[in-house]
Amino acid sequence: MKIYFDPRLGPVHDLIAFSDTLVSVRESFSSAENYRPNAKLPVDFRQLDEFEIQKFTGTLDELSLEDELNFVAIFPCDPECDRTLDFTPFMSLSPINVLNASVDSANSPSITVDRATGLKLGLHLDTWDDHDVHSRWKSRNRIVVNRGPGDRYVYLILMPIEEMAQSIESSNDLHPCEVADEYIRQSESNTPCLRICQRPSVAYVGCTERLVHDACVSPLHEKAESRHYLGHFVKN
Repeated sequence: MKIYFDPRLGPVHDLIAFSDTLVSVRESFSSAENYRPNAKLPVDFRQLDEFEIQKFTGTLDELSLEDELNFVAIFPCDPECDRTLDFTPFMSLSPINVLNASVDSANSPSITVDRATGLKLGLHLDTWDDHDVHSRWKSRNRIVVNRGPGDRYVYLILMPIEEMAQSIESSNDLHPCEVADEYIRQSESNTPCLRICQRPSVAYVGCTERLVHDACVSPLHEKAESRHYLGHFVKN
């Protein structure tokens, strides 16, 4: 699985960084008591080397319908698209579900909150459609638009949950979110993770029900508003 990017966004070195170290949020960050006990996040980011650029990235021109829903892409997104639901060059094969917008501040290592507990999750899997591990390929993917004014950082582990499940004992008896947590626990700190810089008026699309992820607002800015859309998005 790769991240496909629109070249108009600039050089890939400025967009995507690499980490192979995950840490416990509560042990590694100050004021992190509002995270779940097993929350983990990537640290020690560096630029991609040339081999990693070839392995993990591609331009948007290389993305085709043959990739179906098995991709992540980042692209410019005109503000008017929120009103018209026109996310060119992507279209949805099913009705688009508009989720609540969120405004996040830069005073936290990440932003996603568990609605049931009120605790922040760290790296996690979404469950909007709640398919089992082996049916997650049917899940809708998600477009997230950054409306600014701040930059956002998106964290992604580019290993689908189906592949994670292959190394977890009795994975069929676990919820996919539990499979993801157990994979991260077993791999300890050695889990490659990419960070995408998402500037204002830039969107990403990816299947957050199959890919472990999280996000934060750049510490250089005060806050950023994001808008979220579920569908079966494919490239036109």
